[in-house]
Amino acid sequence: MKRRKKLVSLLLTACMAGSCLAGCGGNTKAPEESSVKNETTAKEVQNETTEGAAVGTEEVDPYGPVSEEKTVIHVGRAESANVTYPDGEDSHNNYIVKYLQDQLNTEYIYDFSVDDASYPTKVAMAIASGDMPDVMNVTYTQLVQLVNAGAVEDMTDAFATYRSDALKKCFDSTNGMSEGLATFDGRLMAIPDIQPGMDSVPLVYIRGDWMEELGLEEPKSLDDIVNIARTFMEKNPGGNVTDGIAVGLSSDKKLVQKNGGTWHVNGLFTLFDAYPKMWIKQDDGSVVYGSITEEAKTALGEIRSLVEEGIIDPSFAVRDSEQCVEMISNGQAGIFFGAWWSNQWPVVSMLEGAADSVKWNSYVAPLNAEGKLNVPMKSPTTTYIVVKKGCSEEIKEAVVKTVNYQYDLDQSQAENVRPNGMDSPFSWHYYPINVLHCDYDAKEKQIQSVMDCIDGKVAYDDLSGDGKTWYNGYTAVLKDGFRKTVEKNISTANGWGWANGAWTVQSQADKLNLQYAASYADSPSMESLWATLETQEDEFYLQVLTGNTSVDEFDKFVSQWKALGGDTITQEMTELSGAN
Repeated sequence: MKRRKKLVSLLLTACMAGSCLAGCGGNTKAPEESSVKNETTAKEVQNETTEGAAVGTEEVDPYGPVSEEKTVIHVGRAESANVTYPDGEDSHNNYIVKYLQDQLNTEYIYDFSVDDASYPTKVAMAIASGDMPDVMNVTYTQLVQLVNAGAVEDMTDAFATYRSDALKKCFDSTNGMSEGLATFDGRLMAIPDIQPGMDSVPLVYIRGDWMEELGLEEPKSLDDIVNIARTFMEKNPGGNVTDGIAVGLSSDKKLVQKNGGTWHVNGLFTLFDAYPKMWIKQDDGSVVYGSITEEAKTALGEIRSLVEEGIIDPSFAVRDSEQCVEMISNGQAGIFFGAWWSNQWPVVSMLEGAADSVKWNSYVAPLNAEGKLNVPMKSPTTTYIVVKKGCSEEIKEAVVKTVNYQYDLDQSQAENVRPNGMDSPFSWHYYPINVLHCDYDAKEKQIQSVMDCIDGKVAYDDLSGDGKTWYNGYTAVLKDGFRKTVEKNISTANGWGWANGAWTVQSQADKLNLQYAASYADSPSMESLWATLETQEDEFYLQVLTGNTSVDEFDKFVSQWKALGGDTITQEMTELSGAN
């Protein structure tokens, strides 16, 4: 007999659908349908859901076994080459997978598990052939395709019934954005991932020891950063300086990294109120693509002047991440732009092999005239867990409960599950359904609790997962210095890196001007038109910045962009955002 407790309240199902819509930048619809603006407030939905759950449902254990009989789930997943497993274990046979199978009485069978680079192609083939595993992760475009084809299960009821209170809190942190992106016609058709919003904040990293040697002060404006770069190049501390700012392209050959990253120039664009690759709602309610605005034109011209002066080397256009790391490790440049986590990688990795005197400082800069750093906030969701049409209710339940556990494990960093305590390696890539669910504001809360613990306001035992790791690392470096800490344990040094980077952001949160997109969804015409438009945009930006095309050609670029489908997509995005 199957041992499970069923949802019996239709009200809860209806409220769950409403919750998925509330707070999103427009109700996401299948391509052939128009957006319908949801008028229910998030607070009303939350109240209705709570009342419905209390009145019309039996208590459900979000962590209990799915059934007395083993539930088998066929999974398609991506493998990360940067993950280390305990001896004798791998992505399928590891202590996390075994723990989940024991707790839920499930068995995860990997129909395919391929490297990250091959995964998109593998998923596309599975969709095209119709030979899909029970569960896999897809992009937004693939989700729309699957929903239109009726190829995936409706997860509304299962998600409302079996998600844990902790996972609900995680989704609440996005104010409805994540669930809204996976909602079609009022039904939740996938379980979105959630990533930390702090990743979006563009910081500038500068060689602190060089600043001290040359008597340079902390930068605030772009002029300050440029002056530091000029001084480094003129005075040549270390004897190897060739570049002012180390800039390179992302792995997908993008200069602007809309989800944050390292080696980008995001902060140079936003300084001029330009938000490339983001859909912005204007004061009159219309929507504009941030890459084609007058502000973007101004920013391109200003950045081009930095390339002309040599502050940014024109060879950035053919430079990748590894080459940037080599540059700053060799002392060829003493400045780069990155995220909060860049203080762990590449900074800790560089410091590990550097002289004791080397320092890297991170700053919230460049600030605008109002003393603010404009931040283009990333979508909380980039990946969607889908369940193949025709899968059993047991599989749907198992998927939701698996995500419950995975979220909790990530919060505690699997502290009570690791076989050798915190000395055992761990990564969220160990999960069978390998997606990350992290509160959108998790890093802000985490580093604040660490600093409160240092100040005696929070007990050490009350810190969870990363909190203890960050605390241990941060206090170890304060007490013993980086060199002694890294010699004892690189993991402790990594904890310092993460904490130091996160505190740079959180300690100056009042300087951040957070800019959210009008909508993070893709419009219907994007599937056929966007690749061409994005290629045109990326090529034009690079041609301007490398001097092969004048910024005066910007208006022509915009006209071409609009004619090639940009106007059509803009109208669709306006509808998606609920502006009309």
